Amino acid sequence: MNSPAVKESTSWLLLKISLQAKKELIRIAEEYDLSVMQLYTVLFLEDHVQVPMHSISTILSCDPSNVTGIVDKLVGASYLERAENPTDRRVKTIMLTEKGLALREEIVTRIESSNALQLSNLSEHEKATLNTLLQKIAQ
Repeated sequence: MNSPAVKESTSWLLLKISLQAKKELIRIAEEYDLSVMQLYTVLFLEDHVQVPMHSISTILSCDPSNVTGIVDKLVGASYLERAENPTDRRVKTIMLTEKGLALREEIVTRIESSNALQLSNLSEHEKATLNTLLQKIAQ
């Protein structure tokens, strides 16, 4: 087992929390009959913004060949719409549909709800500080 110093390190704690979060995301994704990568795609897309499909591979850190399968399922479920880029017809773009936006809202609400218990022992000031620090780390 890991030494106490490792268990208390920032890196270990971040890893532990990220694994807990991923476990919850897997559970939520399965309830919607989605893969985690499909769930991430829905979560990362911005409202009413067309994004080149190839950029999803960068966001998800996956091979571009995987993006087609991820997108196909989401298009088939009417969560995304796919279109040609008007300036370069070789580039396909994707955008969340209204159904996709509603799904994302549901998922975010569920994620926040599941995290509420874990964060309930923090004061509002501690939550604000944690949020600021996490934003700094995420940049």
